[in-house]
Amino acid sequence: MRVNMKSRPTLLVLIAAVLTLLLLLLLFRPWETRERENRRVSLRDMEQVDRIVLVDAYNSAELIRREGSWYLFGTEPVSPVTVENLLIAASRLEVSSIVEGANVEHLREQEGESRELSFFSGDRILLSYGLKEVSGRYLLDPADSERTYFVSLPGYPDLDLGRVFSATPDHYRDHLLMDLRPSDIASIEIELASGEYFRFTQDPEGDIRCMPVDEHTVLPAGKANELSMKLLFSYFTSIRYEQYAEISADSLLGNGSGSSKMASIRVLSLTGEEQSLQVFPYYETEGSKADLFRALVLYNEKPEAMIVNYIYLDVLMRGLSHYFGEK
Repeated sequence: MRVNMKSRPTLLVLIAAVLTLLLLLLLFRPWETRERENRRVSLRDMEQVDRIVLVDAYNSAELIRREGSWYLFGTEPVSPVTVENLLIAASRLEVSSIVEGANVEHLREQEGESRELSFFSGDRILLSYGLKEVSGRYLLDPADSERTYFVSLPGYPDLDLGRVFSATPDHYRDHLLMDLRPSDIASIEIELASGEYFRFTQDPEGDIRCMPVDEHTVLPAGKANELSMKLLFSYFTSIRYEQYAEISADSLLGNGSGSSKMASIRVLSLTGEEQSLQVFPYYETEGSKADLFRALVLYNEKPEAMIVNYIYLDVLMRGLSHYFGEK
């Protein structure tokens, strides 16, 4: 094959450019620079961590590990999953971009929700930094550093790091709301926004009956489906809430807003303890559509509503037709 003489200079220039690029890569090793910077932002040896301190403008939380368990302020047991999520996220943070020079102070001065995090092993600080949300991105500011970093958690682009690294003590508490085994329940009373109002009762032998509570509710024809009723009694195990919503019970029930209630659910245990859930739609911001995945719940006589994942509630708010007929 003959090479056109005119193309040779172009080919030589291309080869020279490739060789120059390879030489620069070998000299500067940018992948090593990125790895070195990642070590400045991610937690190493998380098994050594025995104390975590988190502080924001309004809250502070101190998590202390003792004999393999984590405690809030050293005394109150916390949700191990929540602390594990924090440690895993802290150990997997990666640098998206580096900020240097005058831009560092500019970003530090910008408004945004921020917090300080410190990880300890005994009296030794393993890692300490500030974390601020800036225009939807997370800016990590290591202690005593002239650089700051925009960071991300690979594989979780939409994860709210502000929540994972929360300084609110309640975030770490074990948010167990109800935990009843099917055999613990004597009756379940359900009042729906549709107007249906009915009750399931269970005798000591485990036989379940369904009956209307008011004259406006009529049971469907036919025999109630036993499996559907037994499943309902199993749904009150390990119901958890995400957080308090900072919405008072009075604001939900007063001024006629109680008309938006989706359901009232009352559970009576065999020991005579009654627990109630009043379920309302949750609007994340004023004027937004109702959240499809979360709802507000008033639990017993507590003065403040809780945010509960809809996966716990949907199965409790089915109409009578679900429990009658073949499944």
